Amino acid sequence: MDTSLETAATDLYASPWQTFRYVTLPLLGPGIAAGAMLAFVISLDDVVITEFVKSGGQDTLPTYMLGQLRRAITPEVNAISTVLLGLTVLLLTAFFLLTRKRN
Repeated sequence: MDTSLETAATDLYASPWQTFRYVTLPLLGPGIAAGAMLAFVISLDDVVITEFVKSGGQDTLPTYMLGQLRRAITPEVNAISTVLLGLTVLLLTAFFLLTRKRN
């Protein structure tokens, strides 16, 4: 991150809160969001490890869905999958629109 942008905001009499809100946070936002999405995807991938590590009575969303799929595909699992897919498409569309170059 280029620190000269924060220096320029300070030279233009922005308070530290305004500098953070209008300069620093928008620059860090895409990295924070990408890290959150990566962590979410990796957590869904950890079903096998969670199955071995968790104790009885503990259920995470991925292990719950796997258990439901082993029994029978229920409308509940379909609804959760649809919400996760919709959320992913919504986030990807928002990031595409926010990061495209404007003329």
